[in-house]
Amino acid sequence: MVDEPCRHDGLHRRAFFGLAAGAVSAPVLATLLGAAPAQAAASPATAGRPGRGLKFAAVSDTHVNTTSPQSTTWLTQVYASIARRDPDLVLHCGDITDTGLPDEYEQYGKVLPASLRGKMHYSPGNHETRWDASAKEEFHSHFGPTPYSFDAGGVHFVGFDPTQVLQEPGHYGPAGLDWLERDLRHVRRDTPVVLFQHFPFGNEFYYVDDQPAVLDVFAGHNLRGVIAGHVHREDVTRFNGLTQTTLNAVRNGPIYYWAEKTTAADGTEVLDVRRVTVAADGTDTEAPFATIPLTGGGQGREQRPRYVHVGKVSGGSLPVEVRASATRQVGVQPYPQAVFGGTSPAAWQPLVGSGDRWTGSVDVSALAPGRQRLQVRVTAADGSWWEQVVLFTVPAVAGDPVDRWQAQLAGSVQGGVTLADARSGLVLAASSAGEVTALRRGGHREWRTQLGPVYRRPAVSGTLAFVPSADHHLYALDVRTGKRVWAFDAKAPVVSAPLVSTVDGHEQVVFSAGQALFAVGTDGRRRWSVPARGFSSGQAASDGERVYTAAADGYARAHDARTGEQLWAYQMVSGVENHVALYSGWDTVAALGGDVVIVATVSSAIALDTATGALRWTVAGSAMYAPALVVGSSVLLTTEWGVLTLVDLATGKPLWTTNLALRVFNAGVAISDGTAWVLTVDGKVIGVRLADGARLGWLQQSLVYTFGRPVIDGRTLVVGDQNGVVHGISLP
Repeated sequence: MVDEPCRHDGLHRRAFFGLAAGAVSAPVLATLLGAAPAQAAASPATAGRPGRGLKFAAVSDTHVNTTSPQSTTWLTQVYASIARRDPDLVLHCGDITDTGLPDEYEQYGKVLPASLRGKMHYSPGNHETRWDASAKEEFHSHFGPTPYSFDAGGVHFVGFDPTQVLQEPGHYGPAGLDWLERDLRHVRRDTPVVLFQHFPFGNEFYYVDDQPAVLDVFAGHNLRGVIAGHVHREDVTRFNGLTQTTLNAVRNGPIYYWAEKTTAADGTEVLDVRRVTVAADGTDTEAPFATIPLTGGGQGREQRPRYVHVGKVSGGSLPVEVRASATRQVGVQPYPQAVFGGTSPAAWQPLVGSGDRWTGSVDVSALAPGRQRLQVRVTAADGSWWEQVVLFTVPAVAGDPVDRWQAQLAGSVQGGVTLADARSGLVLAASSAGEVTALRRGGHREWRTQLGPVYRRPAVSGTLAFVPSADHHLYALDVRTGKRVWAFDAKAPVVSAPLVSTVDGHEQVVFSAGQALFAVGTDGRRRWSVPARGFSSGQAASDGERVYTAAADGYARAHDARTGEQLWAYQMVSGVENHVALYSGWDTVAALGGDVVIVATVSSAIALDTATGALRWTVAGSAMYAPALVVGSSVLLTTEWGVLTLVDLATGKPLWTTNLALRVFNAGVAISDGTAWVLTVDGKVIGVRLADGARLGWLQQSLVYTFGRPVIDGRTLVVGDQNGVVHGISLP
């Protein structure tokens, strides 16, 4: 077959470069860091070479940073060895850098040999995007848009990007799944497909929350291999007709993987993958690692069930029936929904087989009410398997919330929703696809406006809504119509939540963009700005006299609300740039209570005197992501691990503590009628009584990640999820 150039749905590489702001042109950077041109014609670098089969290298988790010489020592050895082998292409499965900082990309570019430039194909990792003030602009300006695909040596390669801006684990989402389906639909049925990305699937890996939907797309196509990193160790898994390999990290040693397309003894085509360890003197040592079949039926495909049926939940038990042939064992388990970007040991319950019919009941009494997933695995004699999920419903009881209505937006509702008008129940929701929508009670759409990507929730004052966008602008929209009133160009992605405050009787909007802090009048004119103060994706607080913030440079600060002049600074985290960027208060939503301001890092909540910045108290725990909520003379702190503590505002003394044992991030808590409603990252709503911390009702409101901050309108809690669904939930 004739090989094709890379196909990128969406922006042409040069068009995308026009979005990036930088002193060096993006095409120069892309050349520096060796990305294969997205629109290049078929060439030896992408086509395989006459007289030889396809040969390529794969690496992952290089974690380059400027403070660790070891991060480039091993990588230098690895790339020198790969260059000597003259590969057709090189795959990098992400975590190229340690923090996604510009100087780390520059450091990486210095290591890459000239002979590999134009051969490199990259997929970003969470370390490129978790602490990224550029909302992926930094990565894309160096390496081009993602996802993408290309053909080489009779194999179709897909470079997918499931990373999420400012978040840790992976998510494909409806748009990503649609792109994947459309890309694979254009591939000939006899052409094997290999996908490479950062996060692995299956085999106790739960790093991508919607991976069952991804596997459903794979099932209809000739997906033969998945090459992934992230876990920093080797794993070979054969399931659903594909072979998945996870790679050891270059961070762990001078290790890479060499793959050659060849013919096995039985006449089938395979990718023979070998581990290569490079000694300090440049000597290579090879060892067999994995074989990826490119033809034949595909291990695990014969185990695909013809029929899976679940009955109704009764007495905490779910009846299950599976019809499958050529089977050694059928196991089922409730999907480990609570696992957040990690692994989960198998808890498969075997079904009883009679011929091709397998039956049993599953204990689901520990699950929250609402829609849930059952994971089904059918295993063959050779240990390969087919896995899929089916949906079922756990009934609610008195005192549980109930999902009443839903509204769909394009992209992810990652920033949350805002109550724009309490009288009419008008709620604003904004998405990562740039859709801003006003919803009336019941989820009825009032209007819709298209802007750039939104990753934090808007703020509202009167008839104006202030929407932060990664397209470098803060927008003011008319709440009644959605029409744009003005746009302020911040010259960098606005990925912080804006705050509206009143100073001397006049309102101003305070927000962060890039490394700067801005105050803009409600007329769209700049009041003041503070440059080079550190990145923040959180939210400021203000009492009309001072503006309080925390940032990725390790400091919490107070600025004069009229001029922006710094009044005091408190060092929250110290150390080298890389350490400070990872562990500082870069995502803090500052909270005010009396004469203290509460900020946080990944290790503690910190109360500071508003006038002086002097330390009042600290409470241990990673309470940065979920906003602290002041309740009278107390403050409710929520850690990312689901520990809620009500603390005396004056002294920091805990009044009660409740451990939900579930991960909680930016969504956090909304309070109504003496109850804190906690939004967990795995899509649960859980009530906690403020008086004593006792747990109340709960609901599984979503099966994908929930990061967006909620609001409560009367007795309805409104929250958005990473699939772009806004839920209206009736509270008891």
